[in-house]
Amino acid sequence: MRSRLLALAVGCAGFFGAVPASADYCRTKACDNQPAYDDIWQTAPDPPCIRDSVGCLIEGTPLYWPQSCISFSVQQDGSPEQHIDYQLAHDTITKAFYAWLNVDCGGGLPPSVAIADYSPAVCDQIEYNKDQPNANVFMFRDGTWPYVGGEDTLALTTVTYNTENAQIYDADVEINSAQATFTFSDDPLKTVDDLQAVLTHECGHFLGLSHDPVNTSTMFPEYSPGELYQRNPGADDIAGICDIYPPGQDVDTSHCLPRHGFSRDCAKPQSKGCGITRTGDDGSVSGAAALLAGVVLVGARRRSRRRRTP
Repeated sequence: MRSRLLALAVGCAGFFGAVPASADYCRTKACDNQPAYDDIWQTAPDPPCIRDSVGCLIEGTPLYWPQSCISFSVQQDGSPEQHIDYQLAHDTITKAFYAWLNVDCGGGLPPSVAIADYSPAVCDQIEYNKDQPNANVFMFRDGTWPYVGGEDTLALTTVTYNTENAQIYDADVEINSAQATFTFSDDPLKTVDDLQAVLTHECGHFLGLSHDPVNTSTMFPEYSPGELYQRNPGADDIAGICDIYPPGQDVDTSHCLPRHGFSRDCAKPQSKGCGITRTGDDGSVSGAAALLAGVVLVGARRRSRRRRTP
């Protein structure tokens, strides 16, 4: 059986802490895939998307959520195709998030971040609305996987962000239930594509991490059938999440709403959301960012995670 890819679409994020020089984990960063295009009010171009030998972006501002409490919503339909109802999907996604929130950053302290559950969601589309409420939705794709050439992709996270200040505006996760065979067993011999492992990886993207070159980490970009270890963040993963959300800081759980407020429904047809740029697995942009009110650019980046041959 082939291994499959997990993907990330990211926007800009703020910088929460210095990245240790020896760390193998990667932060998702804002950089310029189209250096010839720039904003007329800028005095210098944005950082180019140059990667080091293991694929981490060298320059650019790491993406960040502007609040310490981040909301998520599970789409209400689950996956009829995979016999995954809403409750099972919800429980698995919640476990995936808490795998990150419960890591030990030192002295028994967890990362300084919280999640707020705004489930269920009705909307099953990837969207960010610049003038309407939003939701950060996890959704299954039964029937067909809408990305040409992405048949090996298990899941895809799209993060919409401000390319000027690296602030994350929105994150949505699509799960390839059309082509994967998701399982829930704790027995590797009864496991095909472990949904909890896949979602723990995608939650890492949701929280600001990029792919890790170490093949024993949760953020390694490939999944081999039967593997369960990626349910639990490894040393690199823990270093990364604790760098983004340093322990011991105040977490304000009174401000968890998505940008412009929360809605379970998709945007009204007459409203045009901001544009989203899509990148390939190597981070190269294939679309164009959209200009918001002549002030900020909003973009998105996607990266996938696939199966690999054991």
